[in-house]
Amino acid sequence: MFTNLITNLERYLHFEEDELAFLIPFMEIRTVKKGEKVMRVGEMANYVYYIDKGLIRFYHEIEGKEHTYKIFREDMWASDYAAFLTRSKSVMNIETLEDTVLIQLHYDHMQKGYERAKAFERFGRKMAEALFLATVQRTVDIMVKSPETRYLELLENDAEMINRVPLKYIASMLGIEPESLSRIRKRTARLHIKA
Repeated sequence: MFTNLITNLERYLHFEEDELAFLIPFMEIRTVKKGEKVMRVGEMANYVYYIDKGLIRFYHEIEGKEHTYKIFREDMWASDYAAFLTRSKSVMNIETLEDTVLIQLHYDHMQKGYERAKAFERFGRKMAEALFLATVQRTVDIMVKSPETRYLELLENDAEMINRVPLKYIASMLGIEPESLSRIRKRTARLHIKA
């Protein structure tokens, strides 16, 4: 069950066998049905999640309208990480878009890992850096790239997601209305046909 997780961890840095043997028992498997909430706004952000199978969506509501911040899929780590680190309440809802298997690590267990070995501290730092850089990149993309460019980059980098996720969530994640995404898809489809 933890094969994918261990492969993912090893991409961050090398762990000795005894370090993995210490960490793995702290990892909890959580199976969540499609459409269920993993976490709600206002709940304590106690976990970081490794997605072993499925899709999850981070979103918040403003005046009754949902705004998708990010969609995470297999082999990704996800959390309301700022709330996780500061021991505060989440500002995001996390919902599954498919039946999903998460492997979650509680904040307290992560701290025990930090106390146990430098490798855990490095892993925590690398995870925080990766999530920070993704947040900065998303902010910059929204500010400087057109919706069409953002869509084409998503199509190029993660076309599978577009086939698995309802287009209204893709549009929201891109910061546009579904009608605008439909126009972009039609326009870019014609360009690819002509090429």
